[in-house]
Amino acid sequence: MSKRRADANPSSAPPKKKSFVQLPSFGAENEYDNQTPSNSPSTALSIRESSSGVVPSLVSISLRAFAKALLSLYENEESRERTHRQLKRLPELVVTRLLGVLRKEIPTYLTHGLLVAHFIRGTEITLTGELTGVNNHTLHAIPDNCPYLVHLELRDLKKPSDDLLSSVISKLPALETLILRGCTQAGSKTVATAARCSELRVLNLNYTTPSASSIGALLIDCPKLEVLKLAGIPKLNPSAISSWAKDISSAELSDEAPLQRLTSLKLRDTGLNDSALVNLLGLTPNLERLDVSCTQVRSIGSLSSLTKLRKLSLTACPLNTSLAELDKIPDLPHLEILHLGAIGINGSPTLTDSALYALTDVLEPLTRLENVSLMRNSKLGLTSRKGEGALADFISRMLNLGGVPNLSSQDLRGLLADQEATSDVTPTPTPRLESLTLSNTSVDNEAATYIAACRNLEALVLGDTRFTNEGVFTIIDACEHLTRLDLTSCRGILVTDRRRFFEVWEEARANQDGQPNAGDVQGQGRNRRSTRR
Repeated sequence: MSKRRADANPSSAPPKKKSFVQLPSFGAENEYDNQTPSNSPSTALSIRESSSGVVPSLVSISLRAFAKALLSLYENEESRERTHRQLKRLPELVVTRLLGVLRKEIPTYLTHGLLVAHFIRGTEITLTGELTGVNNHTLHAIPDNCPYLVHLELRDLKKPSDDLLSSVISKLPALETLILRGCTQAGSKTVATAARCSELRVLNLNYTTPSASSIGALLIDCPKLEVLKLAGIPKLNPSAISSWAKDISSAELSDEAPLQRLTSLKLRDTGLNDSALVNLLGLTPNLERLDVSCTQVRSIGSLSSLTKLRKLSLTACPLNTSLAELDKIPDLPHLEILHLGAIGINGSPTLTDSALYALTDVLEPLTRLENVSLMRNSKLGLTSRKGEGALADFISRMLNLGGVPNLSSQDLRGLLADQEATSDVTPTPTPRLESLTLSNTSVDNEAATYIAACRNLEALVLGDTRFTNEGVFTIIDACEHLTRLDLTSCRGILVTDRRRFFEVWEEARANQDGQPNAGDVQGQGRNRRSTRR
């Protein structure tokens, strides 16, 4: 391990303090919650093109090229007028895709006039808070230009009032998808107006402010709903949520009962508890995706009616993890994704090694399960010998183990367990892992051999671990499908190399091939820099 150069005058230097990894407070939301490395917002994410041979379509390539060239096309009047004419000729479907590309490339350049003239048309509109040119006049233009709109997404627009949003939606009776996530002034008037859209199938009201009664009325009036997202709405308490079931049962219904088509429900960060959840789930027999993270749900046994469930998120819930309670976990034969991060009561983690052993026994028969998150359960590993405890026993599928400080490299030996016990005659297939998160753990280069056994790995998060270049090189050598690598705060790797680590690997291997006698490429910055001279 390389050492820092001593100060020229050590006697005058202030005493050094030991530095420790600062983990987020228990149960607090952070950037790794419910995320895979494929969408991590990391500041040190290294990306390379996939070797799968997939070539972007000509339309995709053309849209990216146009987005990068748009500013230069507006530099003189002749090219600007020609660009305007060409934009007007574009089919509606292409216009929608082009706006998505421009929103990522040059969001602040898209003025109100440019948006209304060329992009507010067709049957699908998406406007977000990144587009600084969006104002009240832009929203008023939507029903005027698109009277038959079926998809409206207004995301993170803080300024539009409840009255304005209600007015716009009132003129769009054909809406099937309405996304108002983060429109903080969207309230009861907006929801009451949306209830008149009888064809509504997708409704996202995350982090808005309607009343519970207005949402209940909408559920009755829109029986075709398939996706309902209500995260972070402050007025959703247990009694209010339970009242929806009572209102639906007492209402004069049409031919189709409400919520029978619902397949996805999100109630994250609300006042939901077990009794309210049971009342609501009795109305949703076809539910496939459920997110009740950061609520007061305590019993997994309350989910016994959800036999079609494919994704379940219980992050930061005060779940009862006693062995008797874990035995009540229902059989969920279709479950594919399970999030059990930061499980605890009143800020104290409760998922222990003994509970994990029992949980593993319960989950083992679920043959479709392929993504499990145990991130920030800080008691895991405390009572186990490294490489022989509950964590090592559990590691055999896609995992998010970020923020489990007692996870060691030896615990990952489970990735090789089957192969070590198998003869050469009947070799075991490589682990199916495609995504692995190990941020804020104690793993180091010793784990490289175990991770390298996962030949199908596509995304890997090693933020705030003890890896150096040497260990990561070993993983990249073996995992040809790896395209996303997060090395945020990985102190064994130079800061300047973390975002471009795939290039660093290519340079090091090219140097090694050209000079086979020059010695091994080491993980320290001193040796890595010599490969670029």
